[in-house]
Amino acid sequence: MSIALSTHLDREITGTQEEVDIRRRLEVLNERIENDSYLNYHLFHGGSRGEGLHLSGSDWDMMVIAKYVTVMYPGQFIPPSMANNTILYMRDADCRTGYVHLQLGQIGQECPIELHDSLVRIKDLFFVSSDIYRESCVQGLDSRSCTAWKSNGPSCSIDEQMIRADVVHSFQCNCWPKEANGWITRTRLYGWPHQTLIENIIHSGCHLVPVGDKCSEDTFLQWRISFATAERSLVHSFSHIQLKVYALLKCLLKQIKDMLKETIGDDDILCSYFLKTILFYAIENSSQLFWQEKHLFYCFWFCFNILIAWVRAGVCPNYFIPANNMFRRKVHGQHQQILLDILKNFCQLKWMCLSVTNIFNPSILETRVCPRTEQEMIFWQDIQTVAAIKGISIKPRAEPLRIIRKAIHLLSKSQSDFDEVFTYQYSMFCLQRLAAEQVSQDRYAMDNKTRYKSLGKCKNWMIHGVSMGTELLRLATFHFLLGNFIKSLEMCKQVMKLASCFIGSLGGTEEIEELFRHNYSQSEHTAERLQKIYTNFITFTYEDLYLPHLCLEMANECELLHIPPLPFAIFLSFLCCHELKDTRGRDAALRNMVDVQYDEQQGGHKHWIVNNLLGICYEIIGDSRMAIRAYWNSAQRNMNFIFYCTNPAIQRIAVVYLCMYASQKFNRG
Repeated sequence: MSIALSTHLDREITGTQEEVDIRRRLEVLNERIENDSYLNYHLFHGGSRGEGLHLSGSDWDMMVIAKYVTVMYPGQFIPPSMANNTILYMRDADCRTGYVHLQLGQIGQECPIELHDSLVRIKDLFFVSSDIYRESCVQGLDSRSCTAWKSNGPSCSIDEQMIRADVVHSFQCNCWPKEANGWITRTRLYGWPHQTLIENIIHSGCHLVPVGDKCSEDTFLQWRISFATAERSLVHSFSHIQLKVYALLKCLLKQIKDMLKETIGDDDILCSYFLKTILFYAIENSSQLFWQEKHLFYCFWFCFNILIAWVRAGVCPNYFIPANNMFRRKVHGQHQQILLDILKNFCQLKWMCLSVTNIFNPSILETRVCPRTEQEMIFWQDIQTVAAIKGISIKPRAEPLRIIRKAIHLLSKSQSDFDEVFTYQYSMFCLQRLAAEQVSQDRYAMDNKTRYKSLGKCKNWMIHGVSMGTELLRLATFHFLLGNFIKSLEMCKQVMKLASCFIGSLGGTEEIEELFRHNYSQSEHTAERLQKIYTNFITFTYEDLYLPHLCLEMANECELLHIPPLPFAIFLSFLCCHELKDTRGRDAALRNMVDVQYDEQQGGHKHWIVNNLLGICYEIIGDSRMAIRAYWNSAQRNMNFIFYCTNPAIQRIAVVYLCMYASQKFNRG
């Protein structure tokens, strides 16, 4: 049964070891590229995603680290490389171990405005208020992203429809905190974590995050010591079976939280961080021989019983600072007893406790789960790679040239197909962005010869980035904007065959596997295989080269416009034929545009932009009535998701009516 459970987790929950490795490698590569590109801060990907688990409903967790702020102990030597940094000193706080005050040592040249505004004077000294700093960061995110962020613990959080995110702003401490010195030297009978990992963790230091001790009466100046980087390193050292136990605990936690919500109206009593802590202690205090696939359920049960024992005792010792009881604030009194009763009920179910979650549908007890074939494993590894490439984007205020240099450096040192493909595509994406910026700058150049050379250079930049799937549509758009309609039309026809195999959100359905099974060769390089399956949305930003017909959709600089590839290829074909005076080709494209509205994956019922494209086509040929109908259909499906473009369908209807009125008035005389 444990082996069957393990197989099910591989197929449906965690993915195989290879897939997890790809996800982890993605986060590390993203960090290394991004952190060499931004001037004032570093990024650290945490939570389930950073640990290699993409569980359904998981938040997007990120730590933003102020680059030119350093925390240290009083009396420590300031190295020359940090002479111009803002220096903060850790001071003892009158609260639980693991929380400190931050005293200002010196103001650096690049001191963040949020930190400067958070300084509080106490006698002759200045301290940084965690409360003021956190709220300043929330306000900054609010103003930059046009969305509603709120303060939640140490983080700035958002929970809106398509995205749940926690962003924690922090300061780097390059030394290991003295409060956790006991973690370095304590006896470890089973050799985990190994000495090299311990040394790497110590060398990485810790971070200070803006939240005080909730058990304290005054949290205004308190900052918590965070071991987020150490914890991710430890999780990355897990065996695949240990990671599966972690996933099982997280899945069970969701059910427990739902029951707590129904019983006492508060599901924040138990959190995944407690479960991670249990797993750390369990692995450190057990033989690696215990953690085998045939023992999977027993490993899970071992950890679950530790949880019950801790809840009964009302003690959850922090892994790095055991003196810090993390249950002290929430797990006591009536809440403690209710939680214990829930856990006891699960305990009585034994194996069946897993059946109350959504992990098994249908039940693992009733279904024989077969391991993936080698071909399936390669396919789903490629799906992970596609998802990684799909997520490539250049953040605001980044420097494309610095990103290219870093990505190419990592490409030269790549040790796997994934590293090679991802870093190459990252470099090419940046080249496309540079090309778009260059074309925009040269659009009004007075010297035609200079402008022609510049456009040729930009075209060559773009060619290298369109070797994979529907990215060819970017180059087709470029040719259309330059008036090369025949070349653009040829590329659209080339893309339409592949775009018809669009797999949307990359879901794990049998139809998707069947779609590519006949075209798959295991002997090919990853890049060669991906050219057969990489069918992404084409995404435009305000700074990209986008069609002027979409100016209303691109009116907001904060938003992205995602268009399924097949409708866009048909739409661009329609525009090319119209410009070439090819009425037969234009009418055929219009019929295809009508048909694609009903496509299961790319149709107008899922993507309002597809209705808008049809409406624009009708406007171009002068059929106002049909244009209004298309826009009205679009307005009925206006899913205004976060980071997606706002639908201007009603605005387009108003424009059509205005044009009709003006035309009638002109005809009357």
